[in-house]
Amino acid sequence: MRLLVVIPIFVALVVLGIVSSNTASANVWIPDNEYLGYYDSNGIYTVVGAVKNTEDKPIIPSVTINVKDDDNAISDNFTLSTVNSGKDIPFKIKIPQVEGKNAILEKPQVSFVTSNHDAVNIDVIYDRTLIKHPDGHSSGFILNNDTSPAYGVIVYAAIYGKDGKFLDTGKSIETIEKMEPGQKIAFSMYPDPNRASKLSYYSCFALGEDPTQTIKLQRTGQPFYITYVSSGYVNDAKFDDFAQSVSLTIRYPFPDKGFVNFMIPEESNDQKYTVTLDGKQIEFLQSKDPDGYWHVAFDLAPQSTSYVTISGFSPIGAIPEFSLKDSRSFLLIIIPIAAAIISIIIWKKRTD
Repeated sequence: MRLLVVIPIFVALVVLGIVSSNTASANVWIPDNEYLGYYDSNGIYTVVGAVKNTEDKPIIPSVTINVKDDDNAISDNFTLSTVNSGKDIPFKIKIPQVEGKNAILEKPQVSFVTSNHDAVNIDVIYDRTLIKHPDGHSSGFILNNDTSPAYGVIVYAAIYGKDGKFLDTGKSIETIEKMEPGQKIAFSMYPDPNRASKLSYYSCFALGEDPTQTIKLQRTGQPFYITYVSSGYVNDAKFDDFAQSVSLTIRYPFPDKGFVNFMIPEESNDQKYTVTLDGKQIEFLQSKDPDGYWHVAFDLAPQSTSYVTISGFSPIGAIPEFSLKDSRSFLLIIIPIAAAIISIIIWKKRTD
């Protein structure tokens, strides 16, 4: 009879596990009028917006983007640069997984962690050198006011149309690997060509790094995506269907120690990865975030080029697809079976 008590408790725990969630602070958000999606000049679905931070501390925000693409629901998470208190961080994220032409962008979800350090102290110089050109692109200069070098610097800006409505975001096209203290460097940024004629002005210039990138792989002939955050550069990524592994090259040209953190869609609850660097197995950190992504993170040696293999992916046929609907179906099946077994046991005891 104890099993009859265990089953309802199990059901209650499952339900509580399904509906529980974390709440985000109302002090960090994306305004509705500064968040939109469009197909760029290359036909790639692009999401643009700006995260506002009114917390009293600097933060590192993450944005979860949800897109309804015909019958498919696409959700992806991106980590942005550090945002100081009272500042904004514009972003432009391309989502090649969206293949339809009638995609619907749903309300974003913003989470964040507080940072112990402000963003790099680099300023855009607001003078006559900050120019919006006739073709719609902008150019100017940035100055490193910090006491230490800055690495991987990128300039962002929100772009508005002639009617004053949010239109796009821009990102500098230069590769600024390093800025010495007091150094002044030129930058330029371009709107999407399809939107250049509607452009009126740039605003909310912000400095930061562009830490989140997405790798598109071919796995058994189908697209497969892995996101990563790194202070280095990841290239030549390939998926090996026979070995169930990803191989790639990571270049880290800077004099200090770097890092990389790969975010891999969950395939099973007990996934165990291994990482080899230049043919030798290395130590790394593996964890899982609340969105169901496995994190595989490890350090990069100064001024190094590393050949990396991540193994331990599940064969496609072995990947379980267990949804809320599946769990309800499972319970509807297992409970009657358990009840029938208990009834038989009770009946046998009475007839003995």
